[in-house]
Amino acid sequence: MDTLKIRLQLQQTPYKHGLSARQLLSELLKNEGFLALWKGNVPAEIMYILYGACQFASYSYFSTMLSELDEKYKLDIGSASHSLLVGTAAGSTSTVVTYPFDLLRTRLAANSTKEFISMTKSIGSVYQKEGIPGFFAGLKPAVLSVASTTGLLFWSYELARDLSADYKHIPFIEGFCGFAAGAIAKGLTFPLDTLRKRIQMYSVHNKSKAVNSLSLFRHIVAREGFIGLYKGFGISVLKTAPTTAVTMFFYEFTLTSLRRNKDQKLSQ
Repeated sequence: MDTLKIRLQLQQTPYKHGLSARQLLSELLKNEGFLALWKGNVPAEIMYILYGACQFASYSYFSTMLSELDEKYKLDIGSASHSLLVGTAAGSTSTVVTYPFDLLRTRLAANSTKEFISMTKSIGSVYQKEGIPGFFAGLKPAVLSVASTTGLLFWSYELARDLSADYKHIPFIEGFCGFAAGAIAKGLTFPLDTLRKRIQMYSVHNKSKAVNSLSLFRHIVAREGFIGLYKGFGISVLKTAPTTAVTMFFYEFTLTSLRRNKDQKLSQ
């Protein structure tokens, strides 16, 4: 699903003239084979594992720090605003730490030849042609995109959880809240994700190594329309929202279990 989303985002044609997800899948299977759907999976796995660990670790750290500031200076920050600020900081931190793997995943997933390029070969190619800065191409819109998404995710999750307070008896209620939060956050920030993917591939298709984010944004809108920024959005929601639902469910489950174990030890 991630491979299809990236391929759709990189189509530089007016929206109506581009391939649909079904056509793209059919063409990919015909020309590259079934395993091509997992191109870029190695750096993607590394990125997701590191990102998840960094996201929740930094979220807990920033949450504690903000709570201490709130208590010290009587800031009176609400739970939703607290989650928005902390989530934004956690998203920014996680993005910077894992970004090179995100770029490698995009480069490998965009490869439409039958050849499977190794991650080490891709690393060598980026370093040789673009140097160290090449691994961070598109970092600015990425930080803005992911920070906004993460902040909005935790913010909308807190709101959804408050609204569902009377329905705690429903199984997997945290998951439903996470699904809604994931869909809302992704919908609001998806254009930035498309912009990031285009920048990550810009130096591959152009002689110039860098491109101005605002200029590229205007170019996409002028040539493909505003809806062109939402290419692959349907697949993204199908992938991201359920993932977020499961993630938030187990996040809450883990925290509850840890608190319960801590309380039991203190009572003993």
